[in-house]
Amino acid sequence: MTTLESTTAAGQPLWIEGCTPKAGHLARVHLRSTADIAAVEAIAPELLLPGVSIYDCIRASATRTPDKAAIIHLASAEAADAPRVISYRELIDSIEKAARLFRAISGGERASVSIILPMLPEALIAAWGGATAGISNPINPYLETRQIASIMNAAKTTVLVTTTRQYGAGAWDRLDEIKSLVPTLKRVLIVNGDDAADDFSATVAAQESGLGFTPPSDPHVEAVYLPTGGTTAAPKLVRMTHRGQLLAAWIMGALADPSPEGVVGHAMPNFHVGGGVILSLRAILYGQTLLTLTTDGFRSQAVVRNFWDIARRHRVSSLIATPATAAAILALPDSSSEGHCIKSFNAGGSTIPVELLRAFHARFGIWLRELWGMSEIQGAVSGHLDDGTEPVAGSVGRCLPWHPVMAIEVDADNNLVRICEPGERGVLVIGGPNVTPGYADPSLDDEFFVKGMPGTLRWANTGDLGTVDANGFIWLFGRAKDVIIRGGHNIDPKMIEEVLVCHPAVQIAAAVGRPDSSKGEMPIAYVQFKEGHSASREELLALCKDKVQERAAVPIDIIALAQIPMTAVGKINKPALRLLTMRQIASEESTKIIDGCGHCEVSIDETGKRPAVQIKVQVAADRLGDIESKLKHRFRDYEFLTVIEMSAAA
Repeated sequence: MTTLESTTAAGQPLWIEGCTPKAGHLARVHLRSTADIAAVEAIAPELLLPGVSIYDCIRASATRTPDKAAIIHLASAEAADAPRVISYRELIDSIEKAARLFRAISGGERASVSIILPMLPEALIAAWGGATAGISNPINPYLETRQIASIMNAAKTTVLVTTTRQYGAGAWDRLDEIKSLVPTLKRVLIVNGDDAADDFSATVAAQESGLGFTPPSDPHVEAVYLPTGGTTAAPKLVRMTHRGQLLAAWIMGALADPSPEGVVGHAMPNFHVGGGVILSLRAILYGQTLLTLTTDGFRSQAVVRNFWDIARRHRVSSLIATPATAAAILALPDSSSEGHCIKSFNAGGSTIPVELLRAFHARFGIWLRELWGMSEIQGAVSGHLDDGTEPVAGSVGRCLPWHPVMAIEVDADNNLVRICEPGERGVLVIGGPNVTPGYADPSLDDEFFVKGMPGTLRWANTGDLGTVDANGFIWLFGRAKDVIIRGGHNIDPKMIEEVLVCHPAVQIAAAVGRPDSSKGEMPIAYVQFKEGHSASREELLALCKDKVQERAAVPIDIIALAQIPMTAVGKINKPALRLLTMRQIASEESTKIIDGCGHCEVSIDETGKRPAVQIKVQVAADRLGDIESKLKHRFRDYEFLTVIEMSAAA
């Protein structure tokens, strides 16, 4: 039996009929077993894709089904509001004209196109047009001005595609300031702008048809600079290639739903690898329909509330959400999933609590299958194969094709010390063709690429602590920076969070380290209650004392928030919680020392590489020296940076 004639464990042909690997054509397979993965890994990736560039592959889909709906964009979550529909013919025409325009604006040279937009079709047209004309640079619209300017300067932006306040507050409100900070910027195009001369769609439509230049022919050329690194002053820009993005998109389709009839629910932002690659590009590569769930995605409470109606009406077959979103869907009273067509519901961004996994299946008949991925790998790294059985709860699944994962020990300079045994904890590293060639700032590469690994693969240090067990399942124990270090105890926040979400009133829980002058950190937890439910602090602390396995991990405090802060992609924003905790400590301790003889203001300065607590104090002139000395003494043993500013009260 040749590789191309491989069969599944059930004896069925591995490759979907008419879609076996062949140069210049899209191969289709539905991965359901480790044997399927091994068979796929025996094939050269070049034989799976219809072209070498993103443009080639989108054009191939448009050639197959030009009149099919490529993108359906919901105007709202309500059935009465007609959606916007873009065919494959219209999509490829717009991408070609946008790429031609970007090249012209950039003086005929490779363009660098920054995109600051909500989830609109224009964001994808600009992204794929930018990748065809040069570099695409999607940016989170809700970052601070200095962060956005830093990203655009690192990308050497020549064209900016953005919008106006019609879509709510965002970076577009600060457009003049952004423009003044980016000297390489040649032109700004506005989606749905008032002036036709700068309107994105009108300007694109006015271009001649076709590209007017030769598209990329090297699959390894850079296509996207994707910011990562959260809310720090200067997020890192991941260099993403045509080959890396396309292969990541192909792998995700093979895992979730490779059928051309698929409808992919798109509710993650396009400036994130989840929305931009493993949802959007994947759907278009496979010739499916991308259903965008409004400009806000799952950030919209109406989308969450009407989720099952939307899924039924548009025959959604696969989607990705965070566990927090799945929990919100589960918490909806009286909602029914009857009549849905969902084949694959993947979750990522944080661990799926076992209680949520089983409760979701018990109520809706759908297993939540956890994914693990990152921008630096250009997509997903591991997942649970749909073999019809319950996923292994708590694991992020097995390695997806061509991307091995190991737990290793590294030294302070990111050199390999040793490879861990199966089941032994270490830092998780990933190898394979989708590992980024590096960051736009090469000085960041040393802390990412592991040195001294065997073989020829590039290996990426994920920063995640975990293990790979004897059966190949990968287990995460949190980000290295999320581990709570109490004296000599390394505490996994998950052991606290999983106890708290078992309480019937708790929808979301997040444990972080509270800075402590003697222990380094002490565990505390934040909770968000389900609508109409509540529980006392004492009740939740008692639950933790009874159920948390390690005594040192029992939180010293539990704080209820009306809304736990989330990132733009729906992950729990632990950096924001840590900053909140730092601010609370600084305020409490400063107030004690001032003891009514003055006034203090506490804020967080995030302009440096590490956030710093700023304490501004006003006291009587004769108390300045005494109070400043006490404050410096009090905060000297805390690990966070502290800046104290003293002034005499008027």
